[in-house]
Amino acid sequence: MGRETKKIDAKGRFFLSTKLKESMGKDLVVTNSLDVGYLCVYTRDQFDGVKEQINSFDQYKHQVRTLKRVIIGEAEDVSVDSQGRISISQQLWDRIGAKPGDEICLLPNDGKVEICTKDHYDHEDLDLSQIEGLESLLGATGL
Repeated sequence: MGRETKKIDAKGRFFLSTKLKESMGKDLVVTNSLDVGYLCVYTRDQFDGVKEQINSFDQYKHQVRTLKRVIIGEAEDVSVDSQGRISISQQLWDRIGAKPGDEICLLPNDGKVEICTKDHYDHEDLDLSQIEGLESLLGATGL
């Protein structure tokens, strides 16, 4: 929990906090998110589960093939270096409009970490009251 703000260095790297390094380990996978403007960082095991789930869908559906290309086909294996940095390709940074020197937000979410530019996050509509059907989704959780 807790958003972190980092800066992308000239080589497309950023530092992971000690907390995230300890919870996620060294060998990770970065890929596109289902949400525009975001990337996702998974542990290897989590990503294997994502692949398994996507591969269980009906491969004759165009949407499934597109999902495979965007999530599995563009995924990158990355390792946390000795300094605690992750290097992401410019291709994936381009997907979210990020470049060296930009600030990014790291948002831990259910074991994975979502990444977006700080500018995207600052301008995203986060008004929960505008999410259609949220109350019925949450039910009687007390939120």
